Amino acid sequence: MTASAVLNPSTWRGRFEDAPLLRGAGRFGDDVIPAGALIAQFVRSPHGFARIRSIDTAPAKAVSGVVAVLTAADLAPHHYHSISHAHPIPGRDGKPPFSPRRQALAESRVMHVGEPVAMVLATSLAAAQEGVERVAVDYEPLAAVTDAREAVKPGAPQLWPEAPGNIGFEWSAPSDPDGRVSSALERAFAAAAHVVRIDLVNQRLVAASLEPRSASATYEPSAKRFTLRCGTQGVASVRMQVASALNVDPQYVHVITEDVGGAFGMKGWCYPEYIAILHAARAFGRPVHWNATRAEAFVSDNQGRDSFWTVELALNRRGRFLGLRVNGIGNLGAYFTGVAHFVFTTHISGCLPTVYDIPYVQVNSRCVFTNTVPTGPYRGAGRPEASYLLERVIDAAAHQIGIDPAELRRRNLISPGKIPYTTVFGNTYDSGDFPALFEHALQKADYAGFAARRKMAKKNGKLRGIGIGCYLEIAGAFPEETARIAFPGGGVVHVHVGAGASGQGHKTVFAAVAARKLGIAPECVLVMSGDSERDVPGFGAVASRSAMMVGGAIAKTAEAVIAKGKRIAALLLQADEGQVEYRDGKFRVENREATLFEVADHAAELVKQGVVAESLDTRGSVKAAPSFPNGCHIAEVEIDPATGALAVVNYTAVGDCGNVLDETIVTAQLHGGVAQGLGQALSEASVYDSGGQLITGSFMDYAVPRARDVPPMSVDHRAIACRTNPLGVKGTGEAGTTAAPPALINAIVDALPRGARLDMPATPERIWRALTAAS
Repeated sequence: MTASAVLNPSTWRGRFEDAPLLRGAGRFGDDVIPAGALIAQFVRSPHGFARIRSIDTAPAKAVSGVVAVLTAADLAPHHYHSISHAHPIPGRDGKPPFSPRRQALAESRVMHVGEPVAMVLATSLAAAQEGVERVAVDYEPLAAVTDAREAVKPGAPQLWPEAPGNIGFEWSAPSDPDGRVSSALERAFAAAAHVVRIDLVNQRLVAASLEPRSASATYEPSAKRFTLRCGTQGVASVRMQVASALNVDPQYVHVITEDVGGAFGMKGWCYPEYIAILHAARAFGRPVHWNATRAEAFVSDNQGRDSFWTVELALNRRGRFLGLRVNGIGNLGAYFTGVAHFVFTTHISGCLPTVYDIPYVQVNSRCVFTNTVPTGPYRGAGRPEASYLLERVIDAAAHQIGIDPAELRRRNLISPGKIPYTTVFGNTYDSGDFPALFEHALQKADYAGFAARRKMAKKNGKLRGIGIGCYLEIAGAFPEETARIAFPGGGVVHVHVGAGASGQGHKTVFAAVAARKLGIAPECVLVMSGDSERDVPGFGAVASRSAMMVGGAIAKTAEAVIAKGKRIAALLLQADEGQVEYRDGKFRVENREATLFEVADHAAELVKQGVVAESLDTRGSVKAAPSFPNGCHIAEVEIDPATGALAVVNYTAVGDCGNVLDETIVTAQLHGGVAQGLGQALSEASVYDSGGQLITGSFMDYAVPRARDVPPMSVDHRAIACRTNPLGVKGTGEAGTTAAPPALINAIVDALPRGARLDMPATPERIWRALTAAS
């Protein structure tokens, strides 16, 4: 492949990803159905909690086109392992999380609406759907519990005997073996002039990715190899999960991901459907394809958030923060998914005390099983929760003690002189200027002029409010990542990475990183990911880590390529290695030079001749501590008091994501994150009734924001380079979802009468009721 075949520089305008998508040439899950594939459809539980008395598959098997109907009994002889389990971290008293066994098809009990009970395989979608309708399951309904607060009460239905009180994991931080931390915190509260307490709800959300989950499965008997083609955020992680569930060595599992229509944390995991169709592919010797409907997605995809927090803030007479106490209950759903507990535990403590200098902080969390769809990471995954609980209690404190919310924050920001700043939880903020960024945001939002705008709104019969949402988040997750740079010939560089893109622009950003380091045109670089056999293993595109970790790995690998290239260039140019310089894609010695591609070709030839051991193809890695992106968003709203209707009239976003690799993409990430954060703040909620029925199971009831709901944004980047990774970047993908909810809710509460009570989502009805109750 030549460079011109990759992309024509004269016609390219924008991201490398855009051209095929705009031409309709994308390869999403349902675009590629293997020839001769059986179509799978699933019988799903209509009950929140029930025993399975019997399953009659005979009527379904009689449907024309139905090839088979499988239940848990058909899979049992293969001794598959649990679909998901908790990552083992120590909890309170060192106790690990309890992970109940989760089967591909439910055997004796169903634990939530939507859990797969049987799988119908047919030669057409219509036949498979009719087969599903014909399967008769006899259930014995059981009393269900869907609210985590109710699940821990005495007398609540018990889901798992091994989890008394439905508690799957208890956790506290920081570590306090001798009680000194708790004692110091208690003294801080006892000495406080003001103690402010607030109870908060962080409601359950649906990921609602544009493309529902889809998967194809094949099996090669001669190689004993399973192949799963599905949407992921990184094939290596899903490969390991699938191999574990199948009870086979990972070498026998091949995972392929092509285009992915949105993920947001939800597509980083193994699901029951994947194991069921892989089993069927082996059992029947034919490919099997499944594509979720939107209705299925609502009751089968991992959901997000769903936690309840009690927050207490201690302040002295001058409004300085003395201590923070946080107690939370997080809803795991019916089963434990990989890092669901991190959302309610380490990701909370990893962010606190955000940008504020708070000497004493303690977080206590309980992770609880309920009869709902399992939860897991959803864009932000604990980071929005941490910022929301702190920003909301700060506003409550400002109102209680009579200090302007901006001034109260100003008094407590960590000063630049304290950077690097180590929190009580042991995390070190390596860089940042929080006061300067904060003041810039206030100026950009014209905070000082708000009183005049509020007065004008009142004349027009509207209520106007302004809200601040400062944030700091821990980004990076697993501290190591790998990349490989290869030279296939024809003037092209292949860069293999392990992070899977789902709209972030990886091909554009990573090509630019490699091109800058190698001194070549981005059009000569082809970024490759999504094949567990071809590409390098990686942790995946999660936790706002791709730019810093994958980008850093590419940079380090490019440096290694240049170092190897100098040795080869010295042979080619007949010089000592120390004489060789590299600049602008060329190796030079005095008046002699050779391009990177010429040296790469020569190296490949020398390897064939046995002169050198390695070509310029190079694999490298990076190890880096977390980064701490931070910023301040300011929202301004107007409310119609007669109806509760809300308009977001101004929105300012100022952030520090370190060095900006591509300003267009970073700004777009921020816009998308704010849109999702706005959805949580104003409209979205996944609601179950007491019997376990999802009553917001379609877009008729679950209100994702429309384009008209998202306001114009004033965005600014105040970059301070991160000191812990090669590119100096910090995560940016989750900043919007982290900052928007507190900024918006604080603005709404500011517009309402003093003492009004409001939880997310702040729908017009809820705003109207809050106004009515406060009047």
